[in-house]
Amino acid sequence: MSELKSRPPSKKTPDLDAFLSGAEEKTTPKKAASKRKNKYPWEADNVRDDVIKVYNLRLSEPYLMKLKYIAEHTPDSMQKFCLSVIEKEIDKKIKELTK
Repeated sequence: MSELKSRPPSKKTPDLDAFLSGAEEKTTPKKAASKRKNKYPWEADNVRDDVIKVYNLRLSEPYLMKLKYIAEHTPDSMQKFCLSVIEKEIDKKIKELTK
């Protein structure tokens, strides 16, 4: 059996005494817009590096044949090759967009 396991982040049980004691305190609301301004979707607390998501890529037949040729003539699989190339280009584009 695989040792890889995926579990959603667990929620902490609320401390009711702290909640009730804090009910009398007046607080000023935080501005959600300023918090969101510097936080990108991939930086959210619930995004995990150990979770792998599937994304299907449509290639024309000639490019699929080229990809298979690369995999047959290098140590990398088609998946590893594509992942290394795509991740570099994604990071490069994100740098451009987030300047």
